[in-house]
Amino acid sequence: MNTCFVFQLNIWRNGSNCNLQLDWSESQENLSASLEYPSEFTRLHRDWKKSYLKAYPSPSRGRVENDGSIPPLKSNQNSQAETAKQELLSKFHQWLGGEALLDIRHRIQQEANHRVLHRRRIRGSDRCVDLLIACNDTELERLPWEAWRLGPNDKRLENLRISRTIFNVGDEPVFVEKKPRPGGSRILAILANASDLECLETDRKVVRSLAKIAGKVELVEFTSEQTGAEFREKIKEKLRDDRGWDVLIFAGHSNETEWTRGRIELAPHVSLEISEIEEDLKIAKNFGLRLAIFNSCNGLSIANSLIKCGLSQVVVMREPIHDEAASVFLEHFCQSFAARNDVHDAVLSACKYFESERYIYPSAHLIPSLFRHPSPDANLFRLEPYGWRRFWRTWRPTRGEAIALGTTLIVGSMVPVQDLLFDLRTFTQAVYRDTTEQFPQNAQPPVLLIAIDQESVNQAIADFEDFQVWPMDRRYLADLVNKLSDFQVKTIGIDYEIYTQERGEEELIDSIQTAIEQQQSWLVFAVNKRKNRKVFPKVASPTWSFEGDINFFRWEVEFPTDETCAETCPFAYLLALSNLLNLIDSTLIDLPQPSLQSKRNFQQEVSSFIYQESDPNQVVTSLKRAESPFGWSSIIDFSIPTKQVYDRIPAWQFRKLGLPNPEVQQKFERQVAIIASDEYQEATDKFSVPLAIEYWCHWSSEREFNKEKCPQHFTGGETHAYMVYHLLSQHRVTLIPNHWMILIAALLGKSTTLILLKQPKKARERKRWILIYTTGIFGITGLQLYISASVLIPYCVPAFIFWFFVKTAFRSKHYA
Repeated sequence: MNTCFVFQLNIWRNGSNCNLQLDWSESQENLSASLEYPSEFTRLHRDWKKSYLKAYPSPSRGRVENDGSIPPLKSNQNSQAETAKQELLSKFHQWLGGEALLDIRHRIQQEANHRVLHRRRIRGSDRCVDLLIACNDTELERLPWEAWRLGPNDKRLENLRISRTIFNVGDEPVFVEKKPRPGGSRILAILANASDLECLETDRKVVRSLAKIAGKVELVEFTSEQTGAEFREKIKEKLRDDRGWDVLIFAGHSNETEWTRGRIELAPHVSLEISEIEEDLKIAKNFGLRLAIFNSCNGLSIANSLIKCGLSQVVVMREPIHDEAASVFLEHFCQSFAARNDVHDAVLSACKYFESERYIYPSAHLIPSLFRHPSPDANLFRLEPYGWRRFWRTWRPTRGEAIALGTTLIVGSMVPVQDLLFDLRTFTQAVYRDTTEQFPQNAQPPVLLIAIDQESVNQAIADFEDFQVWPMDRRYLADLVNKLSDFQVKTIGIDYEIYTQERGEEELIDSIQTAIEQQQSWLVFAVNKRKNRKVFPKVASPTWSFEGDINFFRWEVEFPTDETCAETCPFAYLLALSNLLNLIDSTLIDLPQPSLQSKRNFQQEVSSFIYQESDPNQVVTSLKRAESPFGWSSIIDFSIPTKQVYDRIPAWQFRKLGLPNPEVQQKFERQVAIIASDEYQEATDKFSVPLAIEYWCHWSSEREFNKEKCPQHFTGGETHAYMVYHLLSQHRVTLIPNHWMILIAALLGKSTTLILLKQPKKARERKRWILIYTTGIFGITGLQLYISASVLIPYCVPAFIFWFFVKTAFRSKHYA
């Protein structure tokens, strides 16, 4: 952004009288003056131009379609050109140095000195003063205003920069950069085909050297295979490129015209009128074009025309310029430009070089002029610097993108939203698994779920005197444990918190001890570590039973902090561990067994066994927790049908079972039995049914979840059954956090947008469908990866964020 203080000096000539008015930034004040225009200026300028032209050999860059060339060099032309220049400048400074302009000069000096003395208080790196001069007369425009010395005693003000502007710029707005162009600045260079201009090859190399700094430099040159009409159309097409350009450079012949506002020569006998491309230049401006450089002759009318088209800055040669001098100007201009100086400083740098070499390039420093649009939005252009600043300006999200990203990250971190997204995803996954018939190949469910439902409670009320529902009657639990002992079930979990002394506890104690003594059953009791609820000591002892924490976080598979379970362990984990150890042949290994006579803590004894086992992987391979990257969670996979996870038997029905046949008996012995509450009225351990479970019940191709009715709730016992299944089957689905995928999607969306904005609009439209198909394929791939690689990749919100970012490439008229 330009931080210089800006003055504008408007000069009107009416016959022999000149009126001047000085306006300045953000002020309604102005200063006026009136001067008599010296009649000898016409002669002095004519004499200087004549001697200046003779000081150079041919050719100049002013010929258009054989309009003539500069006469050959004569021996004394250098000194004559220098003399004529001094005469013109002397009269010019004398005219402007009188008392009539004292107030105007003093106001400019005052601001320049203020910005030097108080430079520490002035914000911004540029502490200069810019003076824009607008003239209503062509003869006034041809005067060397850039050489005006406004300091005391006709000295230069070091921080004053003089450029030009025009009256009546029209209604065409300038381009306002909102953010840097993706991938850096884009430069379009049109190089004429002129065999008489030997230095055009140097111009070509100089322009190409900018590619090291700019993001894109494209050269457009006339070839013998093209006709003039084809080349003109190619230039117009390039200007209309919706990817936009920042800088337009032309090198070749040009000249002023009265009606077409300038003409450039593209090749011998192939010219292009500026009026022909005015609409194309306006389109280019709307796509970001701000700077045009015409390294050719007689560019006053060209500059006026391009400023009216809305370009912020135009660099031209006001007079004819020799081929070599033009090439040297472009070289030094680009060197300063590549050093991140703005366009005005780059012009001054080249002019200072000419002035230092005035005997080699006489009067050349008076030829270049910078025209600027008077709009305060027309900041001086400079190439964006590399480094983190440019990177941040390019990749910085827009206000809308930042709001969308922040909102999704905040809302996505809310537990209800995460539950909803998880529910929808597992439902979709269940449909996909059912449609593709990709089911686990386990022979039988590893869990036997004894569900105490309302019917069980109703029958228990008839069977037991004074039956107590809450807390669950200990006699009923004892009856179920006895039945499991009859079926020789080795692993029994009681998903009830038995932390108080209740009637019937003697029967429960007897049933538990009988199961241990006769069947050597391993019992896991539910405890609530969060509420500090442990098993009532008389019911169970830690010397021959396990205590498992029944708390879990949403639908995650709970793991212990220590895989040997020396510390507190989750309820499901202890059930899976007990089942795994029970399947080991005790004749081959000295496996700890629960004993009522034991004096040691049974859980610690098992932990020591696991730790000391020579090959512990043979014991707890399926329970070893594979460390997820970055601590990501393992989730319950509800896309697996419940029929493959557990056999659900209502408690009332289980009590009436006779002894099973040998095949069923063997199945029961290998299963984990869980006694848990179900849908009776007083039950509290229940949740809303996941959509995937609803699918398996209502809409799946095989309605085998429950042939009688679908559940109204999903219970804690069923949740623990799923956890046991995952632990025993080593089926662990890793959940990539939603915020990770949102950030990745935002980065992908931003990078895709930056890539698309470098391409033409038609190419972008073709890529739209590719991105749509790719997004769909990614969704399907994510569904398959869930099954094949056991990883859940969030899709909906990241896909929304991706398209929210990408839409900029299809909706914006230009890159900003």
